Amino acid sequence: MFVKNIMWTSFLSAALTVAAQDSIVNPVIACDTLEYSISPVLLDDITVRASGVVRKPDGRVLHPDEEIIRTATDGIDMLRKMQLPRVSVNPLTNEINIVGGGTIMLHINGVEATAAQVSALNPHDILRVELQDAPGVEYAGAAMVIDYITSRVDSGGSVAVDAFGAFASGRWASIDHFSAAYNKGCSAWNVNVGYMGQRKDKWVRDYEECWNYPEGSVIRREMGLPVTVGGSGLESVVNYNYLHPGGHMLNIRAGLDFNYVPNQEEGDRRGLLSISDGDEVVSVYEHTEEKSVRPNLGIYYLHKFSGVNSLTFEGHSAYLASHSLHQYMEDLVGEESRVRGDKYTLNVAALFEHRIGHRAVNAVISHDRGWLVNKYSLAGNGVVRIDDSKSSLAGEYSDRFGPWAIRGSLKLTHSSLSQNAYKIARVFLLPSFWLSYRPGQQWQFRYGASIDYRMPPAAAISDIEQPIQTGLVRRGNPHLKPFRVIDQRLSASFDCSYVDVEAMLDYSDEHSPVMESVVFDDGVFVRTFFNQRSFRRLIASASVAVHLLDNHISLTAEPVLTRYFSRGNGYSHSHSIFRLGLGVDFSYGNWLAYGNIMSSPANKMYGEEIIEEKDMNMIMVGYKRENWSVHAGVFNAFMKNYWMETRYLSALTPYKSKAHSDRGSSYLSLKFTWRFDFGRKGRYVDTMGRDIETDPGILRGNK
Repeated sequence: MFVKNIMWTSFLSAALTVAAQDSIVNPVIACDTLEYSISPVLLDDITVRASGVVRKPDGRVLHPDEEIIRTATDGIDMLRKMQLPRVSVNPLTNEINIVGGGTIMLHINGVEATAAQVSALNPHDILRVELQDAPGVEYAGAAMVIDYITSRVDSGGSVAVDAFGAFASGRWASIDHFSAAYNKGCSAWNVNVGYMGQRKDKWVRDYEECWNYPEGSVIRREMGLPVTVGGSGLESVVNYNYLHPGGHMLNIRAGLDFNYVPNQEEGDRRGLLSISDGDEVVSVYEHTEEKSVRPNLGIYYLHKFSGVNSLTFEGHSAYLASHSLHQYMEDLVGEESRVRGDKYTLNVAALFEHRIGHRAVNAVISHDRGWLVNKYSLAGNGVVRIDDSKSSLAGEYSDRFGPWAIRGSLKLTHSSLSQNAYKIARVFLLPSFWLSYRPGQQWQFRYGASIDYRMPPAAAISDIEQPIQTGLVRRGNPHLKPFRVIDQRLSASFDCSYVDVEAMLDYSDEHSPVMESVVFDDGVFVRTFFNQRSFRRLIASASVAVHLLDNHISLTAEPVLTRYFSRGNGYSHSHSIFRLGLGVDFSYGNWLAYGNIMSSPANKMYGEEIIEEKDMNMIMVGYKRENWSVHAGVFNAFMKNYWMETRYLSALTPYKSKAHSDRGSSYLSLKFTWRFDFGRKGRYVDTMGRDIETDPGILRGNK
């Protein structure tokens, strides 16, 4: 503890000492002459801070200042340095999450992109970042959209490498990206390849569970033994973009992704099992292996009319081939199941945007289709075929009246989900509403509400049964129904030259949600799915960012309290989870350093399952030149034991599982970036492709 306190004190002292030295005041970067957004949303922009923050009713626009551009190593690192409210960036994995949960979409010039593509961006090419935390109808299902608006040269190109590694005895993690771009006139070609892999030994999972049979209870205690877990993934994209001088844009993307997990972190274990009704100690072995390949193709076309009107067409298709293996044995007796999955998806959409003064009208028509075929080896070679279809027509209107701004939308959706002889088909009318009030340049208050209907997950309706372990199985339920979700949010924010503060209250109410329960059937415990009574979630969160000495030093704090209320057909549970994220970032000259305490998005409750994970931390110090940088530091500094705990509150089979490292959890971290530019001239708008559906819809056999 003494050593830990000394290092943190030294780190913070160094930050304040370096930042306090004489520094040159950097001029604010002027706004680019391009129109404010490729996909314009709401209106009424007012710059409220010298660093270029522009508040909008549905979010904010950020022009990164010269210090952030100069010190950021890539697009993901720039996002971390901007310290956006509710946005959590994990430097180890490059994962971007929303504090409190929700789906986040990344875009580059209005077109959806992956984190690997954002990571390949040159910070000097990023003109601004547009954040929408109240997305419109064109972003169905997203809780937040982050759009990078970039410049592009009309000749020459670049080659870039970004390598990150974390190493410890018997463990390692690696994230590596390679990108190349070439531009000529109105055309641009881009290639991106990203690799992520990890391996860790001495991973242990302890279990304590109780099986409540009609005639009595049996307690099962399992002492975990060390195993090795890990996996790897490769993402590759070839992208072509054509930008007409009149603003029309054509983008074509082809991608090929591979994933291989030979030993799953939550699906591999060894242990010694003691059962209360016997004296014998039983050996337990579980193994889960998964691999997949996913080719995909996307086409995006933007047509500009006179004025600010535009028409956008998008088409995306993908094929996902997946294989999974699950083995479970007690004293070398058990079962093995294999699943082969094939999933085809097609998504097409058209968006028309029209503006008259402060008013904006959007119209969207879309169709999403998915075909899924899963072959299960343990169900008499059973084959599950699922057809998923959704067609939507939506309209949206927004306007501003002095300090007030409103946005309302109405969507008509036809959704169908069929499996063999079972079929669900429904028509839904989905409204949403947002109201924003800005009494001055520094304050903003917002309230929003929406109604949505969700179809049951493909895996949940599968008419199949998979073994979990001896005496316990998982079974699908093809008789599930759609359920209603009402979301509401109230937020207040304050900005000035040195401080950004935002407080939010989010409330979600799911009526008859699809959640898992356990029943006892024919001598076996069955984990299956039902439409339960309700699930409610209340999130109270805040974000405070303090910027000092011309952004040479920034301090952030994000407390989040989440309260859950889960009511099933035979149970009622409530639970609270509190997390606090802290960060410090500073730079002086070519020297950089930052430290973060990060809360994992795994901390959550749903149904009768609660997952909580120990907070992670990172300390990094680096040196950056114009075309290269090198960083070194520690991930999970002084952490003796990293853990993830799962509790299942079922009345029939309650259990507590704690997965943890059987050794110290600290890693030595190294990061290196290098970029070579040649013949770059001119500035245009760039674009990239979008990510495609990756869920294979397989009913899992592991816990």
